Amino acid sequence: MPVAVVHADTPEGHAALTTAAREAAHGDGTTLVLVAVDDDGAAGQRELDSIRADVAAALGADGWELRTAVHDGDPVAALVDLVERSGADRLVVGSRDRNALGKFLLERRLQRLLLEAPVPVLVVKGTDSDE
Repeated sequence: MPVAVVHADTPEGHAALTTAAREAAHGDGTTLVLVAVDDDGAAGQRELDSIRADVAAALGADGWELRTAVHDGDPVAALVDLVERSGADRLVVGSRDRNALGKFLLERRLQRLLLEAPVPVLVVKGTDSDE
């Protein structure tokens, strides 16, 4: 079954992509599905081509696909829907490094993904760019 990963052009997003690619590589014939949402449909073909080029540079041209959706103010619901439709058996997301309070109070979108995702969620910490 596919492994889904939330696409984000951030250090956390890149850490999630790398981890998801490793997860997919361990499965026999497992596909990596990148899921991304846009708030107004303005991403356009140029941004989608840029995402595809970045991922192809990191992973190669085969073994993954990109699924996108426009959300109506609820990006988490759109992501959950994309994951459900992808047939993935797990979801990988990136998260920022946090101080003690931040660790206790996860960002709201991540909390919702953890609660609403129809599959197990692997949360990957991004690396600080200062390290």
